Amino acid sequence: MSFKGNVQRSKPLQSLLVLAGCVTIFICYYLNIFDFLYPSSSTYTPEEINTLLQNKESNIVALKKTELTAQGLAKPFLDDSHFHVRNWELNGNPLVENNEYIRLTSLVPHTASNMFSRMPIQAESFEMELTFHIHNSEVKHGLVGDGLAVWFLDKPSDIGDVFGVRNEFNGLGIMMDTYKNGKRGQFPYVNLMMGDGRTRYNKATDGYETRLAGCSAKGLLNPASKETKMRLVYIKNGYLSIDFNYNGKHEDWLNCVTLTDVQLPFIKFLGLSAETGQLFENVDILENKIYALYKPNGGFVESIDELNDLIKEQNEYEQETINLAGINDQVNQESKRKGGRNRAIKKKLSTERRKTLSRLRNAEKRIKERERKERLEKYGDPDATFIKRLVGKTLWLVKVFIYIIISVVLIWIVWIVIRVQRQKRRKKTAGLLD
Repeated sequence: MSFKGNVQRSKPLQSLLVLAGCVTIFICYYLNIFDFLYPSSSTYTPEEINTLLQNKESNIVALKKTELTAQGLAKPFLDDSHFHVRNWELNGNPLVENNEYIRLTSLVPHTASNMFSRMPIQAESFEMELTFHIHNSEVKHGLVGDGLAVWFLDKPSDIGDVFGVRNEFNGLGIMMDTYKNGKRGQFPYVNLMMGDGRTRYNKATDGYETRLAGCSAKGLLNPASKETKMRLVYIKNGYLSIDFNYNGKHEDWLNCVTLTDVQLPFIKFLGLSAETGQLFENVDILENKIYALYKPNGGFVESIDELNDLIKEQNEYEQETINLAGINDQVNQESKRKGGRNRAIKKKLSTERRKTLSRLRNAEKRIKERERKERLEKYGDPDATFIKRLVGKTLWLVKVFIYIIISVVLIWIVWIVIRVQRQKRRKKTAGLLD
């Protein structure tokens, strides 16, 4: 009797085959459930999103901005009465040239300086534009050290061994490293680390083990424009983006990192620091501007989605204005001509805002996808959280367990078939003897 006939007569075999088919379908579904395809379309780059948040395209969206002077720096730096840098506490060996720069390190080996704002940043969403100059005209073979760091810490720091700040810090460190200690990366390199107050920064590996994100930044050292600008945008829900302008051209930004889940300390002090080792360089701070980002009706901007909502609200407002202009046109002929022109302009702006909504949504998806890829390369896990990893391992174990069950079932089926065939042979042999 054929295998098909055995299956038709055996109900246990039929049940096992149905079970095996269901398990196979489940596995195929499981293996494909995490495959997402994002539609390709015209999107805003991180630099363009940051420009929007800096309120430099007011025809697209208008944000309320308030300058945070307690964390600002502008020439002349010194207070007229006390000859201190206004609103800042300086430590180490800085040099203040009142109308030129604050030099954190100079061409002297084994020195360190830092400066922290006396008041914490009074904003949950803000943008900052720092202007600085890292240079050494006597550089040989491209070797200088060690770099500049920007800090957002829960408290000011004394002089320490991490770019002039104490190790085991609590908060975000943005380290513009100009000397390569470890084996990885092209330098100068911008390295981000989120400290928890316990984890140490490893200088021997340039903080590779604790790196949150980073980028190469060759233009940091000895720029032709004699200055570098760093633009940082932070939004309450965790959006953090850093751009650099190396060549001095207006609004010529290059994105370094864009992350979507960075949580700065609730109380955060802004700090700047630098240090030298056996190699050295001049690190000059030229200016700093920082602004709180508010929605037009008050409250801090909380997400890129809120930016979408603001654009949408403005679009609706413009549409209402166009409708009112149309009514007025019917009353006055001259107003009609002027209003028609205004209506065309407003219609164009309205169209731009509608396009911007779509582009920003796609841009946020693209940023999150890029962040997932970076985590996948660094941690082997696109989500890089303990819970996600635990769930992933559990699902993997479940999948392995299912494979084992399927293998056992298949072996059992084969064993039953072989057993049935043996019984048939025995019956035939016994019949011949009789």
